[in-house]
Amino acid sequence: MDVRINVETTTEAGEKRKQQIIRFKLPGQCHGDLGLKLEHSKVLLAQLQLAIIQHQIEEISDASRSCPCCGRTMPIHDYRTRVLDTLFGRFPLRVPRRKCFCRRGKGGSLSPLSQVFRDRVTPELKLLQAEMGARHSFREAARILETFLPCAKQHNTTVRNRLGKVAKAIADEAPPICESQKSHPLTVFIDGAHVRCRPEYQKRHLDVVVGKKETHEMCRRLGLSPQAATSPVSQIRRDLDALGWDERRPITVISDGKAALPNLIRNAARGKVRHILDWWHISMRVKHVENAISGLVQRKDFPGTTAILMTPVESLRWNLWHGKAQTVGTHLQWLMDDCARLAKYDLAVRDQAQRALSRCQYLHSYLANNRGSLINYGWRYRRGLPISTSRAEGCVDDIGNARMGKRRRMRWSPEGAHNVAVARAAALDGRLTVFDTTMAA
Repeated sequence: MDVRINVETTTEAGEKRKQQIIRFKLPGQCHGDLGLKLEHSKVLLAQLQLAIIQHQIEEISDASRSCPCCGRTMPIHDYRTRVLDTLFGRFPLRVPRRKCFCRRGKGGSLSPLSQVFRDRVTPELKLLQAEMGARHSFREAARILETFLPCAKQHNTTVRNRLGKVAKAIADEAPPICESQKSHPLTVFIDGAHVRCRPEYQKRHLDVVVGKKETHEMCRRLGLSPQAATSPVSQIRRDLDALGWDERRPITVISDGKAALPNLIRNAARGKVRHILDWWHISMRVKHVENAISGLVQRKDFPGTTAILMTPVESLRWNLWHGKAQTVGTHLQWLMDDCARLAKYDLAVRDQAQRALSRCQYLHSYLANNRGSLINYGWRYRRGLPISTSRAEGCVDDIGNARMGKRRRMRWSPEGAHNVAVARAAALDGRLTVFDTTMAA
């Protein structure tokens, strides 16, 4: 079978161009082998892309013959070779330059295609490289692109560098404010992830801040490295504005108790921020105390009455759930006094009592440091309001561990971790396709 494929284009002025782009033969008798193969489709797409780009260059050049200063027709001064990297191939193109000798033009040459060839790459390819680099390792992203597309040979450094440019553009963009969302409350779930650091930075881990910002109808993931971000506060502020946040309404922040995390939101909001301590982290620490006390009283050589220690322990979780933080503090003080007395005077249970004492002290300090963030969790839960950072923990898995986790065996610089976190958050939200129109404009 002889196959010929032609392309015909029509300009806005009505001029038609027709060109044969490819001709190849397919076997006439084939059993189970129908249609185009991958190598044929790659060649077809590359030739089609080249023909369309050449026709576009001719149309743009013909449409820009008039001088913007004097209005006279500018002759072609010379031709320059420009290389354009596209999704369907890398092409060296012959681009004309025009010249006008008017006073305002000052005899300088003008290139009507200077805006097109500014980065030598199309926005579509740049965004696809950024998305693939955010979802896979840079080498794997380059291999996937080469396998399925007729693009030029991909390098992991190219994918990494273009992901960095896209991440910087996303962090600096000014999204439109959605007026319809201004009456809705905003909840921010925020947490921290640790990624392995490169050895030249002389530290073991880097901190990456991840989270999710939600209203009743919209949500937006957050990913950044405070050490590398130009302005973490400005980036968070733009994300809040994108969700239609109103400065007159407070923001609810749910975190695990690290002071730096809610402070980022406070600095970005510059207003009233309500911080809630995550219930799961509280419950986990209460469970440690329960296990330690239970192990102490179950010993055969335990001196004293079991109810003295078990009664306040059994009420810790109930009191915290109903917002009785002062009662919990009193019960923990009783437990610490009893455990300290046992650890001091009874040699048989000293180690077990000391372990229970340290866990009680840790829970007491944790609650005291976050006393202003303790609420009536039962009341909030019965009304369907969030009380835990489960959404932020999911972002830790999706943004941090899935792409930069320890099993990846990769080490990161602060800038590299920041770029991947920003790009991956945008890719998971589907904001890279929306951002494509902004870049193309």
